[in-house]
Amino acid sequence: MTLELITVMPALFAFTLVAVQFGLSLSGSVAVHQAAVTGAQAASVYGRANQAALLAGIKSTVNQNLVAAGISTDSGGPGAWCAQNLQIIVQERVSDPGVYIGSSGSDGVALQGVIPAASAIPAECVRVTVNVRLSEVTPDLLSSFGFSNTGRYVSAGCLRGYNGS
Repeated sequence: MTLELITVMPALFAFTLVAVQFGLSLSGSVAVHQAAVTGAQAASVYGRANQAALLAGIKSTVNQNLVAAGISTDSGGPGAWCAQNLQIIVQERVSDPGVYIGSSGSDGVALQGVIPAASAIPAECVRVTVNVRLSEVTPDLLSSFGFSNTGRYVSAGCLRGYNGS
């Protein structure tokens, strides 16, 4: 009886860790998706008239959503969280490409003003993609078994028309 227990316990422990890791990862990916949805909603409301307000509003909205979900994105110190653990990509395709073309990658928010026509983004729409390092979403429970989440990301994107439509 003891030999069977000693043989089965490591496998049972590993399966339990896999289930917990999967559940935490799934919960974190739902939170990242919700952050992308609220970021896209903020982008559609702010519009493209004021680029600085657009980027600041999206960054603030996404960060508030992630913090509310219990995902800390500031372990790298003040100002380092964007470059290290969180990336927000704002893409749009506008009918008037002269509105603006710019990027602000120093704080982790990248803005791509004109997307090629072959893109899946419809005209007058904005897409917000949020990438969060998986180690910020869930603890690395399976690293002792050779399955590490180091260097992996949870990514979610959302597409919205301007003015909240």
